[in-house]
Amino acid sequence: MLEPRPLSETHPHLGEFTAFLEVLNKESDRGAVLISVSMLDDLLERVLLAFCLEAKESKRLISEGFNAPLSSFAARSVAAYSLGLISEREYNECDRLRKIRNEFAHNVHQSFDDQKMKDICAKLTFAAEGPPSAPVNAKGQYMTAAVGLILGLTNRPHYVAQRRLKYGDWKI
Repeated sequence: MLEPRPLSETHPHLGEFTAFLEVLNKESDRGAVLISVSMLDDLLERVLLAFCLEAKESKRLISEGFNAPLSSFAARSVAAYSLGLISEREYNECDRLRKIRNEFAHNVHQSFDDQKMKDICAKLTFAAEGPPSAPVNAKGQYMTAAVGLILGLTNRPHYVAQRRLKYGDWKI
């Protein structure tokens, strides 16, 4: 019987994702929330840059400097959705994850055990549900939703780049 080949050989494009998972699994709840949304933010940046014109102005719009109009996670998710680069479901999930991230970022005592977190996590559509006899807790819902969305967006820049904008020869 043949030994299965390592994931790094069969799916080398998932190298960054598997490295992210290793780091994620070592984090505290707060750290896991912050780095998972940071990873999503980075993926949205890549998606937008893959779509925009290959011009320095595109980078200025999306990622260069503190005042870049699309430098925040919220702005990037709205832009990606508005341009048809992520689905409505992905956009809504980003928004819920952003709200959770903000709670953890601004409250050092934030916990998945708080009712507000339980309520938000219960609305995550990428979350694992589990059987009725063993429902997934809020942290499990968050982690599976975040990881699922990250995995879903991992290859998106590649596919979006195939539809990259080109400058139009507009009539004056």
